[in-house]
Amino acid sequence: MAPPLAQLQRKARRVAEHLHRLYGSPRHDNKEDPLDELIFIVLSQMTTHHSYRRVYDRLRAKTRTWDAVRCLSAARLIRLIKSAGLSHQKGPRIKAVLDRIRTDYGALSLAALHSMTTSEVQNYLCSLPGVGVKTAKCVLMYSLRRPVLPVDTHVARVATRLGLPPPGTPARHQHEALERVVPTTARYRFHVNALAHGRIICKSKAPSCGSC
Repeated sequence: MAPPLAQLQRKARRVAEHLHRLYGSPRHDNKEDPLDELIFIVLSQMTTHHSYRRVYDRLRAKTRTWDAVRCLSAARLIRLIKSAGLSHQKGPRIKAVLDRIRTDYGALSLAALHSMTTSEVQNYLCSLPGVGVKTAKCVLMYSLRRPVLPVDTHVARVATRLGLPPPGTPARHQHEALERVVPTTARYRFHVNALAHGRIICKSKAPSCGSC
């Protein structure tokens, strides 16, 4: 039997406070502008947490505007972002996202998201080519300061090992399950610090449980 919701919420609050004391709730060079953040997160997918930052900075330095990126040939963009990994997937995805935003808003800007509800923003972002719930929630949290909780593999692993989502929760429902138990005021801290904990201590293989 799953623990009562109130008990899980108290536990999640304690976990968030403890992780904050350990890691300090760092920023990860995320972007204030939602379109900048969207491309930043796309580049970060399935790569190390260092290389994509260099790739993003190099791409911005060489192109200056997202319109310039949109006008690049696919081959040129793939070369520019190669060291971020999976460039043959990410390059066409970035171009498709930029094309769609240009069509939807007549300019390469996601400023309109600021006046939309959280669910409207999430639905719109998830309608973009190759954009999933985690990416949408990262844009919501980092750029729009909405009290959502993005769940990547590290966050899901830490939360599951701590017994926060109900047993047997499918991966596709992890976001909703954790948002029910992690208080809105603790979600940013929980996300960034569980991410760090998953990389350093609570690894997929051979976790350092004795240090936890």
